Amino acid sequence: MRTVGTRELKQNPNAVIQEVLAADEAIAITTHGRPTGVHLVADRTRSARWVRGHDLLGVRPSTPDDSALLKAQIDAARDDEDVEDPWEPRS
Repeated sequence: MRTVGTRELKQNPNAVIQEVLAADEAIAITTHGRPTGVHLVADRTRSARWVRGHDLLGVRPSTPDDSALLKAQIDAARDDEDVEDPWEPRS
């Protein structure tokens, strides 16, 4: 496992972070050559929060017909006895 000193991390944090993301391997942080017990690890479990603008071009805007259809689907689901509102108190 590669190690990075606190001085290097302080001077070049972006470079260290990019290295962690590119290598997909943890980096151990040291201070004065001694391990600190801290590791930088890429979190691959989180989904992306940002969407590229180019990807949004394929999403069509909603229309009044879409909202009417959605309302009809919600009303139909409310009439279904198997569906329960989780915020409604149980009797």
